[in-house]
Formats: sequence, structure tokens, C-alpha cells
Amino acid sequence: MSQKSQELLAFVHQLPQGGAYAPIYVKGAHLHSGKESKGKTPLEKSHHVVMGPGDVALQIARKPVVFQAVGVFTGARSNGLVILDVDRNLARLKKGWGNTLNGAPVVTSTKSNAAKYLFRVPEALWGHVRGIGLSDTGAGYEVLWGRQGVIYGAYPGSSDGKAPEGHYGFEGDLNNIPEAPEWLLAEMRDASGKGVSDGGFIKNRKALDFSDRDPGEVAEIIQSALKVIPGQGAGSRDQWVKVGMAIHSELPTDLGLTLWSAWSAEDPEYSDDWSKGTNPCEEVWKSFKRGSVSLGTLFWMADQQMPGRLWLSEDLRKVVADVEGDTTLRIRNVTISYAEVIKRAKELQDLDNPAEMAHRMNALALEAGYRDAGALERLLISQIQYEQRDDDMDIGQLLEKDLTLEYLIPDLMPSPGVVMIHGAGGDGKSMTAWTLAKHVARGLPFSIRGDMVPVKQGKVLILNGDQSEVQVKQQMQDLDLNGNDPIRVVMGWDLNWYLRFVKMIQKHQPSLVIIDSITGCSRGSAFDENRKEFAGPIYWLANNNGRLFPACTILLVHHSNKSGGFRGTTAIRDAVDEVWSLRKPSEKEVEEIGFSTRVIRIEKSRTGRGGAKLLLKMLEDLTFELKDYVEMTAESATPASIVDRVLTRLRVSPTGRTQGELHSDPQCGGSVVAIRKALQRLTARGLVESAVEPHPEKKGTKVNRYFAVLSRDMCSSKCPTTPKSSVEQEIVVGQGVGVSQHSEGDLEASKPSQSLRSVELPKVVGHQKACPTTLPSVDADSECWDTNSVTPQETERSKAEIDTLIEDARSFWS
Repeated sequence: MSQKSQELLAFVHQLPQGGAYAPIYVKGAHLHSGKESKGKTPLEKSHHVVMGPGDVALQIARKPVVFQAVGVFTGARSNGLVILDVDRNLARLKKGWGNTLNGAPVVTSTKSNAAKYLFRVPEALWGHVRGIGLSDTGAGYEVLWGRQGVIYGAYPGSSDGKAPEGHYGFEGDLNNIPEAPEWLLAEMRDASGKGVSDGGFIKNRKALDFSDRDPGEVAEIIQSALKVIPGQGAGSRDQWVKVGMAIHSELPTDLGLTLWSAWSAEDPEYSDDWSKGTNPCEEVWKSFKRGSVSLGTLFWMADQQMPGRLWLSEDLRKVVADVEGDTTLRIRNVTISYAEVIKRAKELQDLDNPAEMAHRMNALALEAGYRDAGALERLLISQIQYEQRDDDMDIGQLLEKDLTLEYLIPDLMPSPGVVMIHGAGGDGKSMTAWTLAKHVARGLPFSIRGDMVPVKQGKVLILNGDQSEVQVKQQMQDLDLNGNDPIRVVMGWDLNWYLRFVKMIQKHQPSLVIIDSITGCSRGSAFDENRKEFAGPIYWLANNNGRLFPACTILLVHHSNKSGGFRGTTAIRDAVDEVWSLRKPSEKEVEEIGFSTRVIRIEKSRTGRGGAKLLLKMLEDLTFELKDYVEMTAESATPASIVDRVLTRLRVSPTGRTQGELHSDPQCGGSVVAIRKALQRLTARGLVESAVEPHPEKKGTKVNRYFAVLSRDMCSSKCPTTPKSSVEQEIVVGQGVGVSQHSEGDLEASKPSQSLRSVELPKVVGHQKACPTTLPSVDADSECWDTNSVTPQETERSKAEIDTLIEDARSFWS
């Protein structure tokens, strides 16, 4: 045995009891993991077993060539020992805090301007402090807490090669270590509040079930454990993997990966794995499956560092104790089979009384070993999804499915689809939603691209969690909604009521569902708006629309932040099909559209409407109208896009147009491919329909003739047919006139657009499907009317007379 080894053994023998020590592998020694030691790696088992001076001396005596230094674990394992490891700038540190370093044992090395000072942290602070990495302060020192530090023996040299190999020396009395100075404790307390510290794992000691706890609560418990468990360096891949497996067992989300990654990244001996700017945890995380390693392992390791669960706050300590007791009780008492639980849970869904159903679901959950009805509802939802068995298919199966994207309001509200509208408080978000509800509930035509398009009448379900009954009632009255409108309102809604949502959609079969608001209906969420998990219920709505419940359009109302964007995590935006932002008009816009108008801009659209605008306007009778906002190019006062130009030409073509005719039209423009794609998009959005007819020039072939879908066409099937006028008088199309049919059968004309910029359309021949009546009149026996219809009597009128009649109609509604 060499002289150095004898000196090392002599130092080890005089070490005081009560510390957690470790023999240190010499630089270049082969570790159990197959890697080579860098000269500071402790014996693997010292991470899990508290080794006293005698244990360390035994290992060094057996393998003096392999172990040539001794280290000590800091933290609670060594009664609150902390090491101030000064890597550089020692003179500067002494100048500032030199008096506080006096009396502390110190470890020296051949590296100049460097040293390690040993202190104690009072036991009352053990759960409130954290170690500090070398790069955290930039001051040239790190604070070892929960990690191991070499205190005597072979020095491997600095990692940059500037300091040669040598020997660690020791000065001072290990039996008389002073309390850490206040400035050091302050830094450690401050670091404790900034994130996750080191972490580690062994094997499963006790299987615990946190499935019915809030994920946010579970994450907080995991974070508390990781703060006290030391990392084990690059030679401990097995330990590293088990840490990730344990976290994944109860938190298999991005949040769980973040916790594991933070723990891994803070271990300095893993720095090489992170040097390329990639996260080594990500690929391994994807391979994890639930198995024997659980959170019980993590808790066991934390208890080794800080016995008595002192690493947990008092509240979280009670949560873990409840789960441990509940797990034992569940194993002893559960006798109901899975099939029986599902059968009884489904039967309870048929109860009419929601209070009775909730009571009996909770009782069944407790009987089956679950904490509450929430866990049982999630189980039932998973079973329903499994029974569908259509979430795993090849592309052929998907293409064979009868799936069609339809529109509740053509080119505006897709079905199935999820739309979010956000705006500042009081700007009119709810009023916009109720106005859309009115159009759907009554089948009122809607102005799209400057003309009225039909809206299929359907039921509306409003799930409110943001306003009182008085406020909702007042807003409904402002829109002249009445008790005969097919609208159902549910107060106090919660987005996490998945099963109840499915049941309500199946029962009421609504075409439109309004949830007002995202925040107001998320009161029971464990997450704040800035965390990705907050958007979980919205992802669920989008993914299951048309699968777990009948397809519908879901409109989510949300609040804007101070900068005008929507509040909270961007995951909300990712989850929905469209994002609408509502704001007050600018000073320039007020001159054109009026102060009482709100501008709605479509910020995101999966159907290609991004950038489009809507206008919500309060009219003189204090009712509201909502319409598409058509903007023109300044140069030509015509629609800027090929899609809008094709739509404009079809709207003024009573006999329709073929693709070839549109391509030849100089006012339409565009290539053959562009016109074909424009027709495809307009057809998909419900604004255009087509009919097959023989080709006028090529015998034996067919051609599609395209027609614009307009609200006036809906009445054609109700009108008696008459011979076509011998003279087709051209008139200018009136804009913004539609029909509203109340439940009593009375007719109500909707007001023409005054704030909307009119598309300057060419002269147009009367529509071939129009009713042969005179100019519009509201009559008790009339079923429809159309400003674009032409009769023989009208053909005798002069253009001036027609212009006067149209102007009179507009004045009537102003």
C-alpha cells in the first residue's frame, strides 16, 4: 500500500460519526456502468446506504488502487452539512465575506484561488434551502446541498486542464463545524423557490395510486421529493432511468418530463449529455410504460435524505398519508369486478335527478375503491371510448368513413368544430355569442361576403359559468329572444364535467353549444391559465366532437390579456379550430363603421378564413346585428382574392357559371387551377353548390354548373311558377336584406348593412329561382320575399324608379 493510501486511511479513521461518507474512484477507474471515472465519482452503493468511516476504510483497504479519495454527502444525510465550493475568485470572496469564513473547516487543492468550506444548516431550514450550481451565480462558487463533495485524497485536476492533478488537503476540525453564515443561507433559501433541485431513485418500495388526485397536486409532491434527493452522476444510468419511470407512473405528461429533465440537468456530472443542446430525457421518456416502479420509490429515497416526511409541507404530508392509507384500504376492500362497476355506472346515467345521480355515483366509487365520483366518471369515459374501437385504424378505414365537414353558418362556423372568441371585459363577447345563437335558433340568414346566405335552424345550448342569471336574462332580452326560441341555458357549468356534457348533447341534440367562459367554467381546475394542462378539457371537446357525442359547433368565450391577446397558455389556441379576437374600433374605423360597432378578426382558421373580419353593431332600437365584413382593394374596389372574385361573379349570375365560363370572365381572372381550387373551397364552405349537366360542346360528356347559395333561394320551392319575363330588366342588387321567421309565423325583415362596405357588383339579371312577386312587402300571407326577383311589372319601370325604391327601403331600416 502506497504512502498516499496510508495517509488517506488515517484521515478516514479520524472522521466523526454521523456523516454519510463515500470512497471515491480514482480518475480512469472503470465504473459498474461501463464508463470511466473522472476522479470525483463515489462508490455506487453509497448513494443508497449510509456509510460510516469504518465502511469507507474497508473499501479503501481492499482496493487502494481503485479508491484514492474520500467524499461526504451534504444535506440531511450528514446532519445538515453544506459545502461552499469556491472554484475561482477566492480572494474576492474573502474580501467580501472573509470574516464569515473564519473557523470553518476548509478543503484545499493544487488549483489556485480555490477552496471548499464546510458549514451546517440549522435543522429548521432543511426543507427550505437548496443547492446552487456554479453557473447560477456567476460568482465563481457553487453550494453543495444534497450532493457529494470530495474532502481529502487524490485531486484529478480541473476539467479545463489548467490545474494539474494533485492532492486535496484538509484544515480544521470536523467535530466543530460552524453554522452557515446568513448570506449563504439567504442564497440557499432564494434558490429553493426557483424550481426543482436534484433527484434520484432506487426501486419500488410501495405502490401508491394517485390516479384520482389533481395532477397539479401530484406534481407539487414530486417536486418536493426531488428537492432533497441527490443526483448520482454520469455513472448511474440505472438510477437516472428509474427516476423518470417513477415520475412517469403518475405524471406521464409534459409536466412530468419537465420535472425529470430539470433534475437531470442540474447534476453537474451529466453536463456532457446536455452540451449539444438536446434533452437526453425526451427519447427515454417516450419508452416508459407503467410498471413496478412508482412514486413510492421516490418517497422512500426522499425519506432516506430527510426522515419523517419533513421534505413535504404539512398539507402535502397529509395528502400522501391519505393516499397511503387509501391504497391499503382499497386492496383490502375491493370486491366489485370491473364489469360490474361499468354496468352500474352506466345505469346511473339514466337517472333524471342530477343530485341523486351524483350521490349514487359517489357511493359506487367508494364501494369500488375509488376516492370519489370524478375518478369513476373518467373510468366510464375511457370505457365508452374503448367500446367505439375506432381510434386505431389504417388510412383506408379512415377514408371509407362517412365524414364531412359541414357549416352551421356557411363559411363561418364549421361543424364539427370548436371556435374561441376573446376580448376585453364589457366589449361584447357574450353579446356576439348570443347573436350567433339567435341566427341559429331562428334560422336567420347571415351576411357573408356582402350577401345573405341561409342558416339552417337548430337548437342552441348555452353553458354559463361567467355571469349571473340576471345578466344573462338582460342580454337575451336585448336581442329580443323569447321563450319560443329553441335555446337552453345551464348555469354554473364546469368544463371538467365530461360525462354530463356527453349526456346533455345526446339528450338535446344542439347545433350550437356556447360555453361562457373558459375561465368561468374552470373553477375546479387544479391548473392556472398559463399551464398547458389548463387546455386539457378543450382538447377533449375538440377530439371527441362527433365521436363521443353528436357533431356540433362549440363556441368558447374567453378573456383577453392586457396586450389584446387571449389570456393563458397558447395550448388553448392550438386546441381550437378558429380563434376570433373582438375589439373596439380604432379612431379611423369609427368614422366608417360607427362607435357602437365591434370588430371581430379571425386570427386562426383551419378552413382558410384567417384574417377575415366580422362586425357586431348595436342598432338604433338597441338590438344587435352581426355580419361578415367585406374589405376591398383600394385600387379597384373589388374583392382582392380569387375566391372572393369567383363568389362575386356567381352571385350575379342567375343561371350559374361553369368553370370554363368563370375562367373566360375578365372580371374574375385567375388561372384554371386557381378557379378550380376556389370553387372547391367555396363548395366545401357551403357558399356554392353545383349541378351536373351535358357539356354544351362535347357530346357525351358532363360539366358542373355552379350556383351561389343565397338566402333568397330558400323560398323558391314555396312559390308558384310563372312564365319567364320576355324582357329581363337589369337591376342593382340590394344588399343586406334577409328574412326572419318567428315561431308564430310572422315575418321580420333584418336591417340592411350600413356599416358594411358594399361590393360594387355589375348589373345583374333577375335570379331564375326568385318568386314572381312584386317588390318586398311584409304581408301576413306571404312566406318569402326577394329583392333580386323580377316580374313583368318591374320590367316596365325605369332604372331611376327602381333606384328610388331601393333607397326608400334602405331609409326605412335606418
